[in-house]
Amino acid sequence: MTPKEIFAILSRDVIGQDQALKNMAVAIYKHLIEHSVGNVLLIGNSGTGKTTIMRAAERFFLQAKGREKFSTIIRINANLVADLASRGTQSNIVMERLARQAANILGEKADFETMRDYVSHGIVCVDEVDKIRAVVGGEPNVKGIVAQDSLLTLMENENVQVEMPYFEAGKWHTVMTPINTAHILFVAGGAFEELYDQVFHRMTKKLGPDKFYRLIPRADGSLDRVFFFELSRHVQQEDIFAYGMTPQFLSRFDSVIMLGDLSASSLVRIFKDTAGAIWPIAVDYFRHAGITLTITDEATSLIAEMASKKYRLGARALREVFGTIIKSIEFDPLASEMIREQDGQRVLEITREVVESFRPG
Repeated sequence: MTPKEIFAILSRDVIGQDQALKNMAVAIYKHLIEHSVGNVLLIGNSGTGKTTIMRAAERFFLQAKGREKFSTIIRINANLVADLASRGTQSNIVMERLARQAANILGEKADFETMRDYVSHGIVCVDEVDKIRAVVGGEPNVKGIVAQDSLLTLMENENVQVEMPYFEAGKWHTVMTPINTAHILFVAGGAFEELYDQVFHRMTKKLGPDKFYRLIPRADGSLDRVFFFELSRHVQQEDIFAYGMTPQFLSRFDSVIMLGDLSASSLVRIFKDTAGAIWPIAVDYFRHAGITLTITDEATSLIAEMASKKYRLGARALREVFGTIIKSIEFDPLASEMIREQDGQRVLEITREVVESFRPG
């Protein structure tokens, strides 16, 4: 597969982050051809798609025919890494989780050499990596420093002793064996929330706040003056160092991917078309009450517009905005004044006027 083909597969699950997916596709391609590992660090506001990208990568490898040895994938929270690292067990637990996952995938086909192959080509996804910063409030954070050092050890292409299970002669065995980490792919992600404020302060101090206002078209065609600050346009590596990621740790990531804030058009697609989208779930809920739930294009656009202004929440803002509208109806939907009869069916339509009635201010 080429990076372009990998991108096409990933983009079925991820909306509005094309540049991030292109970088991820290249990292996956390097992993598949066993080139130098291109570890990836994803930075973005809550709800911009970090976890969605990780899950898309997981699905890709689980479905990649002829590439089964790359299908050993684990996800671990950075806070757990920090706790374990402070007790000196982090390196072992990450590798042992990879080994257990490989054993789960292979079952009784888990002979020693196959297990070694699956573990040494695994993928480690680290969530909330921003929580292991080396500095907090201007003071050293010992847990974060130790956690970064421990992960760094795994990313240094070292031989790590692993207690590895394997199946032989009709039963399971375990053995301590060295596994080289040169071909293990690390994908880390975090919101880095204070990084936004840190870079925002630096840039507005330098340029003044007026530089970041834009005229944005509203759903009704009018223009709205909106303050717009996109972290990816202004962040520098020095900002990430100042945040608390050590230069040595950051240097092990081939790609540092800044996820952009989601546009209103992307939020419309996320609202209606993605796996687990909010709208189809709502339609199904009202169907159980014998009601056909519909929504106009104008109402959908307005919901997305309102959500896009809550840029620190990303796609999660859709749930907040739409929830404000729909929760008032869900308790007793048959009593809603919005229900009308159409062709013998009860229909409840969400219009622009309905959305406007719930708009703050």
